[in-house]
Amino acid sequence: MNWKEQLDKAVAAVKEAATSENARDIAGRAKSAAIGLVDKVKTGAVDAADAFVEANRDPSALSVRFLNADLTVLSPAEGISITRPDAATLVVDDGTGNGLVINAGADPAYVAETIGTVARLSGNTFDLGQEDGINVVVTKF
Repeated sequence: MNWKEQLDKAVAAVKEAATSENARDIAGRAKSAAIGLVDKVKTGAVDAADAFVEANRDPSALSVRFLNADLTVLSPAEGISITRPDAATLVVDDGTGNGLVINAGADPAYVAETIGTVARLSGNTFDLGQEDGINVVVTKF
């Protein structure tokens, strides 16, 4: 089998896994975890440190550490991207026009700009496109 056939086979296996019942179950649990954390943050049941710890407990969360920024994306949906447009900036984008621009080079790091429909739920918790309960970003700076 040549490299192209091996690559095609691997891509097919990944696509099959992504549409499996297990993947749907993980996505459902991730969304529930994100909604639960959002509810706790909105009611003031957790502080900034507790929100970060709770967000990192979810095995389906996406975590990124870059320079002075720690980020966790709860219930990451299709289309989410984290890019580094320059040496010290991170951009978290949900693919539908909502995002955060983070100055990771500053000490401490900070959210320099929000783009689109982003709700700041607490000092360190943001919901990108707050209507769907996914792509909840918890920061630790």
